[in-house]
Amino acid sequence: MNIQRIIETDVLIAGSGLAGIKSAKELAEEGHKVLLVTKTKVASGSSFFPLKASLGTQVTKDRADEQVFLGDIEQLSRGMHRRDLAEMYVREIPDRVKEYPEIGVDAKKLHGERKACFAPNARDIYLLSDWDKIRGNVRGIFSEFDNLRVMERTIVLTVLEDSGRVAGVVLLDPDNELVLVRCKAAILATGGFGSIYKHNLNPNDVDGSGHILALEAGAELVNMEFIQFIPGITSPKYKTLFGEHTLTYCQDIIGPDGKSLLDPELPMDLTKRECLDIRSTHGPFTHSLPSKHFDIAMMRRIIETGNEDGFRLQYDPAIYENEEEFYTVYLDWLKERGIDLAKDEIRIAPFAHASNGGVFIDTKGRTGVDGLYVIGELSCNIEGANRLGGNSTGACMVFGKRAADDCGRYVRQADPGRTDEEAAETRLSDMFGSAVLFTDEQAETAAEHARHAVERIREVLWYNANVVRSEERLAAAREEIRLLGKTVDTGVLFSRPELRKLAVRARNFLKLSDVLLLAMSERRESRGAHYREDFPEENPAFGRRLFVSLDEDGQPVAEFRAQ
Repeated sequence: MNIQRIIETDVLIAGSGLAGIKSAKELAEEGHKVLLVTKTKVASGSSFFPLKASLGTQVTKDRADEQVFLGDIEQLSRGMHRRDLAEMYVREIPDRVKEYPEIGVDAKKLHGERKACFAPNARDIYLLSDWDKIRGNVRGIFSEFDNLRVMERTIVLTVLEDSGRVAGVVLLDPDNELVLVRCKAAILATGGFGSIYKHNLNPNDVDGSGHILALEAGAELVNMEFIQFIPGITSPKYKTLFGEHTLTYCQDIIGPDGKSLLDPELPMDLTKRECLDIRSTHGPFTHSLPSKHFDIAMMRRIIETGNEDGFRLQYDPAIYENEEEFYTVYLDWLKERGIDLAKDEIRIAPFAHASNGGVFIDTKGRTGVDGLYVIGELSCNIEGANRLGGNSTGACMVFGKRAADDCGRYVRQADPGRTDEEAAETRLSDMFGSAVLFTDEQAETAAEHARHAVERIREVLWYNANVVRSEERLAAAREEIRLLGKTVDTGVLFSRPELRKLAVRARNFLKLSDVLLLAMSERRESRGAHYREDFPEENPAFGRRLFVSLDEDGQPVAEFRAQ
């Protein structure tokens, strides 16, 4: 586990979605030496997922709308959001949306005002699209800075501290070599954890690695049980984002037996048309609205039958007569991919999409660990039990700038922490363990076990930690993952440079899945994105946020707190 080289910089930024890009440019403009690393390529992660037609940003209309907007967020959060973060968003997003062109993003304002997903009130929506063009723009902008360096296909393995402050990080570079980065501060913007689920609407690099980095550095996680699951298209093109607004023109959702999924599921006081119309107003599942039966029906059928092929939608061809931009942008995008909602057999199923919770931060992106900042979907941000559409992209801009501003002040006055190759190598040994002598055959066996564990975790979570949950299935899932952990020898894997990425992925998946299942088990109620069959109602006794930290033995512990 020898460190091959050392890099000196002021700030290390991990992740190159909208949040990482915004912070990197802000800090570079201030003259700070910045190293941005990304697991794939510049302009990546959920911000630039190619199977999305567009992303939107919801913008405060005027000063009078600030309190209305805050009320929208509070209503949908079900008491689980941070009001101070929300206040920063609604106050600053009108200015931040004007700065999209500065990072290479062409944000097109929709004609008129619209209600974003879950939003009770309409306001301006800006659409982001054409990811390849944006990526080219970002590269061009970054090339103008001599003090901004980019390392692609690079993984952050751990954050090193000295006297309670960030002193450096250890990287795994594209050649599987270990690199020590000495820095005064680190900004983590690595995104969510959708790819830990078998069926998800995220790129593979959205794997929760940042959650483990922050947790092991001493930060806390909050609201981890509130995960957005959103219908995704399984056929005719798997893993394509589904436009929920099209359900206005949908007549029914049909199971493999040719029968309606909704007929046996809906209560007497809710018609099929009412359910579909309400469901057309929001992408993710929520327990907060009567349309919850739409998603619950799908997942219950999947759990009962094991059928993951999806369920058929019956569309009215009149959908293509709607010339409203909100429809035409999506329908034209589908046509470019050979999909016609009226002519093709369209099947959907629940996909993991976004995490409402994440690393606990303040209004400047600080985590409580000096020099460690977290932004983007990795952070808890302004969301609670539900996430209003159009806020995630805007939050990348708002808190990307706020974190960069504070980080710039911090590195100007902070003394560099002390760290060296020995400290880095000791940390890696503690994380992955050390391997005794082993043969090539034993190494390959260890790799097979790790690959199996990774894929099995993804399947276990999708079936047991999805829209429909119960204590029995959550407990069984946690026990199975604990047993899987005993089959994974990360020491052997990490001793082989070509197997190091697998070691990292297996370790992160084992740790993060345990955290998720713990959080879901502790919240014994149904609230927002969290639904429990055994506790089907929202319970005021659980009107507190759930925090996860590590104990002295490195095991996750959960605690409900009011803050």
